[in-house]
Amino acid sequence: MMLEFCTLQFTREELKELRLALLQRAMVEDELRHEKGQEKADRHPLLDKVEALLADDQEKLKAVDQEIEDGLWEFSWYAYTDEWAWYRAAQELESDPETAKLAETEKKIRIEKLYKDNFDRYVAEVDMHEASMKERGAAKKQDHKKPSR
Repeated sequence: MMLEFCTLQFTREELKELRLALLQRAMVEDELRHEKGQEKADRHPLLDKVEALLADDQEKLKAVDQEIEDGLWEFSWYAYTDEWAWYRAAQELESDPETAKLAETEKKIRIEKLYKDNFDRYVAEVDMHEASMKERGAAKKQDHKKPSR
């Protein structure tokens, strides 16, 4: 079997960006596999090569991992709250008995208006982002207070 080889040139910043993309993909894949009860996927050989080229120390790699996790969490939070706001707007509209008489296009227009007008209120209903951050901070403080044996 013949392998085809290609040559690419990247700046260090481009290589870092490539690493971020590969790490994000790996983290998402691992999380999806975990949710399905499967084992984590093997390390990606391309990611290993990119990390070897960058030659960052373990502290830097941990910081990059944390940065990616935080970014994925933030994206998940915005996606979730956006879906929640649409759901709540539809729910609110459907609770009005008059909406049964409306055409679907009119319902969609009203749902969008409710979504825009009440987005902050809907998100406040599930504002787990702040609660989560508070819990993280409290957990870190508790870890530091635990006596060593």
